[in-house]
Amino acid sequence: MKKLIGVLAILFLALQSGAQTITDNLQLGFTASPNIAWLSVDEGNGIPENDGVRTGFSYGVLADIGFARNYYFSTAFTLTTINGKTTEGIQSNSSTYYNDVYKIRYIEVPFTLKLKSNPVQAGRFYGQFGLGTGVKIGAKGTRAEKVIGEQAADQRNPNISDVKTFRLSMIIGGGAEWNINDNFNIVTGLTYNNGFTKVISGSPDMKNSYLALTVGVFF
Repeated sequence: MKKLIGVLAILFLALQSGAQTITDNLQLGFTASPNIAWLSVDEGNGIPENDGVRTGFSYGVLADIGFARNYYFSTAFTLTTINGKTTEGIQSNSSTYYNDVYKIRYIEVPFTLKLKSNPVQAGRFYGQFGLGTGVKIGAKGTRAEKVIGEQAADQRNPNISDVKTFRLSMIIGGGAEWNINDNFNIVTGLTYNNGFTKVISGSPDMKNSYLALTVGVFF
């Protein structure tokens, strides 16, 4: 009986120590990050083509989980709006062409490795790389039919119903965590999110990507 109690006591202390280590290496916080996004189309399709960048926004919760010195598994749960605009008809030398504007909202959960520098009084720098996953929760679009010198009223974009549910991307970024006090850090940086799955089922082969100004806080 004494041996059993001793074994249980050792296991309890080991679990308590492990839990304390995880807690010490866990950072939770919030983010509210603006982005600029664009649509890229396979040039082999000819049309449509990208027509500049559009602004979007992301907000949600952040988590960094340390598993070795200065090495962290970094994830989040965010609502992200990725916008884009295309032009169709210009290359055909037609007097009529179309501007399609896409506004797509995703729930994003990234899975990334974050490497942090040794902390100093002001804070620490970090680099980040990994995989991004997204699930579509909403999509809106408008099509402006234009005639040279004129413009017709906007109409519903016919491709919105074909926007794919899932999105995968590559994430690369870097920035700094500024130390305000022991329990409060401000995060600033840049994150490039490069989509590599198609936005719309079928053709054209169109993908969306964005560059975000990462802003957040860790408590």
